[in-house]
Amino acid sequence: MEKYIEKMKRFLSLFIIAVAFSSCQEDVKFNNPGFQGLKDDVFWRANDARAYVDASGKLSIEALTAYETVTLNTSSANVGTYILGTTNVNNSATYSSNLNDIELEYATIAVPGPVGMVSISNGGTGYSSGTAVATTGGTGSGLTVNTTVNASGVVTAVTISSRGSGYMAGDLVTVAGGNVNCKVRVTNVQNSNGEIKITEYDQVNFTISGTFKFNAANSNGSSGNPILNFQHGEFYKIRIWPSI
Repeated sequence: MEKYIEKMKRFLSLFIIAVAFSSCQEDVKFNNPGFQGLKDDVFWRANDARAYVDASGKLSIEALTAYETVTLNTSSANVGTYILGTTNVNNSATYSSNLNDIELEYATIAVPGPVGMVSISNGGTGYSSGTAVATTGGTGSGLTVNTTVNASGVVTAVTISSRGSGYMAGDLVTVAGGNVNCKVRVTNVQNSNGEIKITEYDQVNFTISGTFKFNAANSNGSSGNPILNFQHGEFYKIRIWPSI
């Protein structure tokens, strides 16, 4: 009998742990609406969140705690992925707080830093595939890339080998080799980047859902850390209110 009771206790303990784990995994869906994520590796959840779509179709989501505000902005409310930290200011994320009279402000603004993402502006001619290929131009230095080239000598894909430093979003750099005419655009830098992914735009019930992640730079010169990080962010069934 004692062995049976002991087995039952173990079974119940495992059952409780399993239920708790499952509840954590589905936490966002049990909060309707819900807005949460990891802020500098610490769980963060908004007390209130609401969205607005203006006459031009731009989306803004505001998530609030007692002293903090996270704002996500995209150029459209349509389903899709919106890259942050670029020269397109319609896609952005900001964070602000005011606790004990200490004001902190962070934003995915244009700041210098190591390259976060690049895109091909001109594939050039006469190139061969290479690794750690040097680049010139832009506001920074030290960026090297790995290139994939087609049979015609045109660069068709570029990945970052070394991120360098001091670059700005929008910088146009030239890849060495070939006829020295392959151009690569710096999309964003590590200090200010990320994405907002809209997965559902319910125009019947007027709600919006999706995910987000970003690095945001200190934008008011406060004593806070130079970069704020949000990971594993989710917003679920956030109500869309009429724009004022």
